[in-house]
Amino acid sequence: MSQPATESTATDEADTLEPAPADDEGRRTRATADRDQHQGTHTTVGSSPEEMRVLVITGLAHKNERHYGPLADVAGETTLVCLDPDTDIDGATAVPVPDVGPRIVRVVLLFFLALYEGYRNEYDAVASISLVPYGIYALILKALYGYPAHLGIIGIDLDHHAQQWYGAGPRWAFRRFDAVSVPGTDHTERLVGCGVAPTRIEILTNAIDIETYRPPTDDVEPDYEFVWVGRFSEEKDPVRFVRAVAELDATGREFRAAMVGDGALRDDVVEEINRLGVGDRIDLVGWVDDPLAYYHRATAFVLTSSRDALPLVMLEAMATGLAPVVPPVGSIPDVVVDGHNGLVVTDREPTMFAAAMARCLDAPDERDALAANATDVRCSFSLARAGEDWRRILTTLEA
Repeated sequence: MSQPATESTATDEADTLEPAPADDEGRRTRATADRDQHQGTHTTVGSSPEEMRVLVITGLAHKNERHYGPLADVAGETTLVCLDPDTDIDGATAVPVPDVGPRIVRVVLLFFLALYEGYRNEYDAVASISLVPYGIYALILKALYGYPAHLGIIGIDLDHHAQQWYGAGPRWAFRRFDAVSVPGTDHTERLVGCGVAPTRIEILTNAIDIETYRPPTDDVEPDYEFVWVGRFSEEKDPVRFVRAVAELDATGREFRAAMVGDGALRDDVVEEINRLGVGDRIDLVGWVDDPLAYYHRATAFVLTSSRDALPLVMLEAMATGLAPVVPPVGSIPDVVVDGHNGLVVTDREPTMFAAAMARCLDAPDERDALAANATDVRCSFSLARAGEDWRRILTTLEA
């Protein structure tokens, strides 16, 4: 398991899946509807996406394939100036930073390498994810070479940087990009509030490998009723999950839970488990390369984040057939409809999480129906869908 999410690779199945259908009441997820609304709103005036040469500036390391593999599938040429020397994406050329010195030195070297690459070759656009520093680097290349610039927004850009005392700077920078991609409608609305033109904002699917993240083909006897996956960090709020487990334990119900992950708050989690006496209810799994096995060994997924964008681990868990119990933070309401494909806890108090978890235990037929509907994310969040989003982003950059 990566922190906070695992990585995905393109698959043949992704090319065959169609967009998710409406449910019985004719509802569609807000993210899918918003994405469809963007379709056809931009007209290419220069190169078509298939002809465009895109320079990518990235420090994402092992996440490059999931984020930029779909871009390489639709662009004419894709070159990644990157920190990860092992970057290998079909259809893309990697220009890695030499492995010298600490990371901060390599991040600085990344800028000069991108500057040189932009100088010695001609590109039609420059792409980045995360404003600091990669988006800033992209804006500098835009100023020097005239390349239209893309920024992929992640949670910290709007949840942290834009809210700080220096927030006017990031908000000003957002408006300088020719295209800004976001995971869902929550970030769209907030970017518009920062003064970014709606015509420059595009939804970029937070894609999962639908060949890997799917319900198990064989009957698997679950070891856990609940699984929690993520960084042990303040925004993921793992201590709240421990308190919810304690509330549920106090009702006398039988269950087991697994917490998959690690981080700065691990000691706090251990202390709370011991204080509340729920060590026999929770297995602290620690960091793993891939949480797939734990998805298959559980019946429900619980997310306790105080803030989030659109968590990849939630999408992966839903794709494997787990009923999600989640708060309505970030763009999660774009995907999870309460009572249809999950349970939305409007009040993040541990007692409310415990009540939703008790519902999963007491009504297994309802939980299984939620889980079955949850697998529809495999249609809406495939790598193929992300490729179509990148095609639209490139069109926006050329408009």
